[in-house]
Amino acid sequence: MSSNYVITIAREYGSGGRTIGEMLARKLDIPYYDKNIIRMASEDSGINEELFGRVDEYTSAKPPLFGANGIYTGELLPPQSKDFTSDENLFNYQAKIIRELAKKESCVIIGRLANFILEPMEYPNVLRVYVHAAWNFRLTEAMKKMSGTPQEVERFMKKDDRRKMEYCRRFVGKEWTDPSYYDLYLDTSILGYEGCYAQIEKRYDIMRGKVILH
Repeated sequence: MSSNYVITIAREYGSGGRTIGEMLARKLDIPYYDKNIIRMASEDSGINEELFGRVDEYTSAKPPLFGANGIYTGELLPPQSKDFTSDENLFNYQAKIIRELAKKESCVIIGRLANFILEPMEYPNVLRVYVHAAWNFRLTEAMKKMSGTPQEVERFMKKDDRRKMEYCRRFVGKEWTDPSYYDLYLDTSILGYEGCYAQIEKRYDIMRGKVILH
């Protein structure tokens, strides 16, 4: 069994999941990966980094791609293929990077369906976390980061929620918010950032065998 331990964090916009992930990486002294996975996938594939954004933004009108195993696992296509820059190939290059990171080191990975890509049977040392919050809490936090009226920010948040749900449905055929796909389902509007961090750290220590359960 690998000695690497990975924490994946899926999060609603404004819930503070990214902030909690940064806290974990800093305090546990392990690497943190977020959008830099796109840069790494771009460098690995030679595909322009901007093209990877397409996979995130335009999925709602497209059919699901997952197979019988419940996740899209098509092979990486070579540069000479006409579908080299297709959504499917872009997704698989990101999945390739995520799997390589999990095998190489302990780390925190934000988003990108990492909890689904790192399947439990193959990657037992992964702690899968979902961070959410009450709508008003999310709106207040989002307003700190975004310019615009509350109505404009709310529209963005609703669009972002739909985008993430459609992305998940398309590539893994599952519901992004389903608690059964996570080890911890945390509400920052109840627990606060520090409370969520404490819950994750405790489970992380249990997973590594630093805490013995009686």
